[in-house]
Amino acid sequence: MKKDHDLLMKKDEMNSFLKKIPRGVIYHKVTDSVRYFLASMLAPLHRKEKVIEFENIFASYCERKYCVAFPFARTAIYFVLKALDLPKGAEVILPPITIKGIVDVVVDLGLTPVYVDLDVETINFRLDQLREKLNPNVKVAIITPLFGLVPDVSAMVALLKANGVFVIEDFSQCLNGRYDNKRVGTFGDVGIYSASSIKTLDTLGGGLAITDDQVVHDRLRNAQAGLMPARRTALIKKAWVNLIRNVATSEPVFSFLTFPVLQLIRQRNPEAALKQTGHRDKGRLATLPLLWFCRYTSVQAQIGIEQIKGVIAQDAARVANVEFLKASCEIDDFPKTTQESRNVYWQLILPVSNALEAQAYFAKRGIDSATSSLELVCALKDYPNRADLQTAQRIYRNGIFIPCFPHLSQSDMRRIVMAVNGYFQERGHAKEG
Repeated sequence: MKKDHDLLMKKDEMNSFLKKIPRGVIYHKVTDSVRYFLASMLAPLHRKEKVIEFENIFASYCERKYCVAFPFARTAIYFVLKALDLPKGAEVILPPITIKGIVDVVVDLGLTPVYVDLDVETINFRLDQLREKLNPNVKVAIITPLFGLVPDVSAMVALLKANGVFVIEDFSQCLNGRYDNKRVGTFGDVGIYSASSIKTLDTLGGGLAITDDQVVHDRLRNAQAGLMPARRTALIKKAWVNLIRNVATSEPVFSFLTFPVLQLIRQRNPEAALKQTGHRDKGRLATLPLLWFCRYTSVQAQIGIEQIKGVIAQDAARVANVEFLKASCEIDDFPKTTQESRNVYWQLILPVSNALEAQAYFAKRGIDSATSSLELVCALKDYPNRADLQTAQRIYRNGIFIPCFPHLSQSDMRRIVMAVNGYFQERGHAKEG
């Protein structure tokens, strides 16, 4: 047994020298990315019947009656909020960590963002603080299951509904997640999925709004009809970025080109390589970009039709990887959510004391890692209602993603376990009991 163990360790050491593990991947093949890039240049963009076909497939897949496709999730949220005809100054409860575009939408509509701190075990709203924030002026709440972790959505929605609050579930990072066997995205009034690059269902962008409410659906459908024609140049750019990311994270390109480049960037500017897909502009928008109001294309719809078939199998492989990592790592720091949660772990987040230090430690062992590229929106200086939320700040600054994507090998998994255990052992921190 010891001899076998020693052989595995030597093999892992050799792999560490040669093969590098990326922080994340594109969830379709490189050959698919090439096809999609060609389609973005050549295929028709406005085949309405193809978009409707994908909308129907996605609605059924998510166990909802209706789906309406928009170019971005933020666009879908914009039109949901607009459909409610809310009074100026009405409050919208937001997660403190999300994309800045959602705050831009809320502010542009004359609404007021309100932030609730996160629970360390669910990475979602603290119920006690959510309850404190409720008042007659709160009209909408956006629940966002971050990183594929499922909180007690039932309790949140029950609390909000008891106070007359319209509930939007942004499940962009939690497709196929369930709570008490009910699908995330079906608890609230509307569910929103962002099908952007690196998501488990990636259609070169897009915001898919799902609902059972006929009135909301009809208003969203009318809004969709008023969108401008899609810009082919924008789609080509998305397809090109998707292709580059796919090639850059594939073997052996990542090991012999991408990873060394990331190391050089870290040496010159450690902060520059810390965010998963880079740093983003934090400035306030004077007006919402016209690109946000162009149509979702039939090219994207066709990609969705193709790719949705494989999401469940990929989820199962990723969840199995996470279960192995959590069982094998000698720490107790991963978020635990609840017994009723069926997490999909879009990313496996690990709180550390210093994200830059942890990233450097893992990189020396051939493992790339990163913090989320989402924004700490509650702290944006140019936006109203800034809030100092301590748990959200810690997760934003020092919650690091550990690779867990579906096609990791057993050798890769052992290396990740050894690195995580080594990092915490050096800091005198291990699982109790």
